[in-house]
Formats: sequence, structure tokens, C-alpha cells
Amino acid sequence: MDAAVLIREMANENDEVADAYVTLCVHAGIAVADVICRIWLSEHAQGESHGDAVGLLSKANKDAAKHLNTLLKLKTNPVTAT
Repeated sequence: MDAAVLIREMANENDEVADAYVTLCVHAGIAVADVICRIWLSEHAQGESHGDAVGLLSKANKDAAKHLNTLLKLKTNPVTAT
């Protein structure tokens, strides 16, 4: 997340870094989900699909899973996809 904030602050125009910013935020969200799952469930999602991470996270924290799902949808938005 720190990298995403740094990139956003360094840009003259946010459009220049929109894809990179969204990608870094998505990766930060996935990393946080892994940490939550490791702490609460002693495991983390290891599948190819990020949907697996949402499903596992919902066992530890349903609200966090909803937020991760929303964040992952940004990744597939044609305007912000990388």
C-alpha cells in the first residue's frame, strides 16, 4: 500500500499512474487477506483464483471478504485493468 501511495503522490496527473495504482492496491488487499487468514485460520489461499482468497477470507471476516471482492472487481475494470 505504501508503494501505491508513493506512486500516486509522485504523479503530476493521476491518469498517468491509474493502472499501476489500482494494481498495487489490489496486491496490497490480497496480501492483507493472506495475513488475516494466516492469523485467524492458520492458512492462506494458494489457488490460482483470487476468488479462493475471498472465500477463505469470508471464514475469518465476512466484511473484509466483501471489501476484497470489491477491490478485485477494480482489477478487471477495462479502464483500470493491467
